[in-house]
Amino acid sequence: MTPLILLLALLLPPPASPNAQVFPSTATATIYGCNQLNDCSGHGACRSLKNECECTRGYGDAQEAEWMGYRPSYDCSVPTCPFGYSWGGLPAPNGTHAAGGGIGGSTGRAHPKAECSDRGHCDRETGTCVCLPNFRGGACDYSVCPGKGDCSGHGKCLPMQVMAQMDNALPLSKNQNTTSAYFQPDPEFTKTWDQYKMQGCVCDSSWAVGLERDERQEPEWFGPDCSLKRCPSGDNPDTAADETDCTDVLAPGGRGRGRAGNKCHVDCSGKGKCDFKSGTCMCFPGHYGPACELRDALAAF
Repeated sequence: MTPLILLLALLLPPPASPNAQVFPSTATATIYGCNQLNDCSGHGACRSLKNECECTRGYGDAQEAEWMGYRPSYDCSVPTCPFGYSWGGLPAPNGTHAAGGGIGGSTGRAHPKAECSDRGHCDRETGTCVCLPNFRGGACDYSVCPGKGDCSGHGKCLPMQVMAQMDNALPLSKNQNTTSAYFQPDPEFTKTWDQYKMQGCVCDSSWAVGLERDERQEPEWFGPDCSLKRCPSGDNPDTAADETDCTDVLAPGGRGRGRAGNKCHVDCSGKGKCDFKSGTCMCFPGHYGPACELRDALAAF
């Protein structure tokens, strides 16, 4: 390269790179690079020939600039917020980056990466997300479970990907499709963009829940927010059948049947009314016991 061409290369600003901000160029700024741009605020590398900063992750690097469509600052002084798959977003054709690197089906791309997952406001002072109601997580990338977000203190708030593999999460099933995308650990390679984002309650129980022997088909605490409590269970003393035997009985939700020795939960033995707020039985006349499982021999029927 001749000295004249080299001098021109130093003095003339280069073409703008995609999603990068090119700043007013002077010979001094071009030669001395980013010293006059606060040395990229300690969050980037100076590219003197381009007269611009290349910011690090968290301050608008190339990937973040592509997702956002812009850089938040020319000198890497303004932080970005955590990114997650958008809860909304418009699909774009495959082969384009208009959707910001989202995931979708075979004919399009959707749910692009977005700051705060498009469900929160980015605080540019701190680089943290202020989430909208019913969303949580560093990138507002998780739904809040009912019961004030904590399942009323009587359950665990878990994502669908985890619940799909649990034997005690409702609806009960022993015929789990382990090839389903919800069983795969890495959401980057599945179409189930929401497998970690959508969350629900798996309620607590003092007894084992499931379809196996000595397990019950229903948990002690129940309801979407685990705020209701079942009453003691028992066999109806007025019938010859064992109502607590759930062998080959279809579990609530219609997904699985009880194995041999599986138990049905019968609130108050069918001979009382359950107060689901307190989990206590109000027995019908002629019956008594914690589960109304006893019959008064002197009662008239």
